[in-house]
Amino acid sequence: MRKIRRMAVLIPGGLLAAAVLVSGCTSLAGQSASIPPGPAAGVASAGGAANSESGAGADVVASNRYVVDIAVDLEFAKDDGDWMVFYVEGKWDDSSMGAPHPVSAGGPTQVVALAPDVELLSPFEGAEPTAEPQLDSEGLGVVPVTLDDFVQQNNQSAKIWFDESGQVIKIAARYQP
Repeated sequence: MRKIRRMAVLIPGGLLAAAVLVSGCTSLAGQSASIPPGPAAGVASAGGAANSESGAGADVVASNRYVVDIAVDLEFAKDDGDWMVFYVEGKWDDSSMGAPHPVSAGGPTQVVALAPDVELLSPFEGAEPTAEPQLDSEGLGVVPVTLDDFVQQNNQSAKIWFDESGQVIKIAARYQP
């Protein structure tokens, strides 16, 4: 007779899956096989359940593209010739008298590779903001910019999209007045 133990496993990004251990074999119940190996925090299961604990609102999009709704403290660096983005999953802070704004949810820094054809969107053209911001209904920038301009603008929060292999395919900066 096999001994069966059950335990909960916390998956990066705050997802919880039930694990069943049977004679040393591990089976994760409730974890979708379509979650890419590389995307970092906040990627929800195929059922679309968002990470409600952190308030980040990460979603799986129907086209198998994954989204982190609020990424903060963005930094970019090259690693062996490939561009990487560093970020921390964020949440909305509405505790002050001012407008709600994104802040760190306190999780670990995530490091993810940028796809060679990554789409970068900003509220402003060029390296330094000079005009009125151009935004969509979520307060995200809609102006296509180069990586150099995006880095120079020093955007501190964004929405990030991943492909099925876990690379970042799109980043849209959030406007913060």
